[in-house]
Formats: sequence, structure tokens, C-alpha cells
Amino acid sequence: MKTFAITLTIGALLCSGISFAQTDSAQAPNFTVPTHTPHPYSTYEKLILNNVSQFHKNFNNRDFNKNGDLVTENLHVDSNGTEVNGRAAFVNRIGRFVGPFPDVKITDLTTVVDGNTAAIRFIITGTQKGDLPTPEGVIAATNKSIRVDGTEFFTFDKEGKLTDLVTVENLSQLVHQLKSN
Repeated sequence: MKTFAITLTIGALLCSGISFAQTDSAQAPNFTVPTHTPHPYSTYEKLILNNVSQFHKNFNNRDFNKNGDLVTENLHVDSNGTEVNGRAAFVNRIGRFVGPFPDVKITDLTTVVDGNTAAIRFIITGTQKGDLPTPEGVIAATNKSIRVDGTEFFTFDKEGKLTDLVTVENLSQLVHQLKSN
């Protein structure tokens, strides 16, 4: 009998126009949702934005040597835990995905610049046409398409040349896509 009375009471409240999930605008709390307000970029930050935006464009155009022009001779890179030092080693490494994924493309989703640092959130897409060496062994060509999330953090010197790069890509996402049925 108590269950029926409670059900009847809740039903009566709902039918009478009382709402537990909403309030009308006159009764809404007085607050605003915070929003991002970007500051105007300084001349230096505009240089950084221009340079950081060029890296993936050069990659997509297979102009790897042009990326070498944007970095210092003693560049330090941490690419998914693999250390790379120096301009030549960086330029040599960035083209490694083109063999297994001839149509590989990097699409920038978000780019943020603050002073001498920048961050880019991106997506890597492509089709595996060649064998892919991994720490766990080679993944033979699958002809499967990939879509992999990644983020990079850049630090530049006063001339706008890249001095430090940290790349974090979801490699488990890549492997899962290639090995799934």
C-alpha cells in the first residue's frame, strides 16, 4: 500500500507541473559558463603559429627537408618515448610512416600558442600498404585504414626555430586497428 501511495504522489507532482530537472529562466541560478577568450598574439607568437602550422603541411607534401629548416641543429625530440637528437636525425625519422602508409596524412584539429610554446592536437590517417616494424614485431601489410589520435608539444627559441618536441600518439589505437578483424 505504501508503494502505491508513493507512486501516486510522484505521479500527482509530475502532472501538476512541478519539475525536478528544470527551472524556468526566472528561477535559474545567476551564473555564466566560462569561455575561452584568446588574447591577441604578439608578433613573436604569430611567428611561432606560422612555423608550428608548417610542420604537418610539409609532412603531408613529403617536404621533410623543409621541416629541417624550421628546427635548431641541436633539436631534442621525444617521440612516443624514443629520443631523437639533432636536425638530421629528426628529418630522417619523420618520413618513417610513408613506407607502410604511402597515403599517410596528418590533419591538425587544434593549435594553441603561448609565448615560445605551442601544442597541436591532430589525427593521422592512412592505409597500410607496407609492413610496419613495431617493438613487438612486424605487422605485415593489411590494406586497412587507420585513424590515430596524437598531440605534440613544441618549444621554440627566440628566432622561432624548434628546440624541443614531445610527440604522443595513441599507438595502441594504431595496433588495434591493424590487428582487428
